[in-house]
Amino acid sequence: MIRVLYLVIAILAFIELYSLGVACLAKRLGEEDYKLCFIPFYAFYVVNRITGGFNVLTIPVKKYHGMMAIVAVLSVFATLYACWGDSRLPAESAPSLWQIMGVVLVLCALLFWLSIFNSSTKIYRRFNVKRDKLALLLTAFVITVPVLYAYYAKKNEPRALKDMY
Repeated sequence: MIRVLYLVIAILAFIELYSLGVACLAKRLGEEDYKLCFIPFYAFYVVNRITGGFNVLTIPVKKYHGMMAIVAVLSVFATLYACWGDSRLPAESAPSLWQIMGVVLVLCALLFWLSIFNSSTKIYRRFNVKRDKLALLLTAFVITVPVLYAYYAKKNEPRALKDMY
């Protein structure tokens, strides 16, 4: 059960840190409701508005906040189910359930990482980032994304969404 608590805390902590970077971007773009970014998962809604939509594995993301909420809830339920298996299943079956739920957790983490990476590429394009290769390399370490967002929101002048292509 403590694993589930750690997972929930880690997810919410990253979302709040990510919200800080998104709030800086939204404030720079003149959004009036940038303070609402600190509501969990609302920052993903704002990113969807800032980017105008993006693709993950060639699939267009229409409701980024909804997708992220589903990924987070699925991760928590997979961990809960595996913990349930520890206490209810025979000793030889519990590790197999953890392996299966581990696949679900890895897929959720991969989807989370890909969506952050792809939305960041559009944000960097919108904010005219000159060293985009360096920014993308630093984006690969997901924890640096809020810092990069805050830095580029202060430093660079954003383009209009219609002028991005």
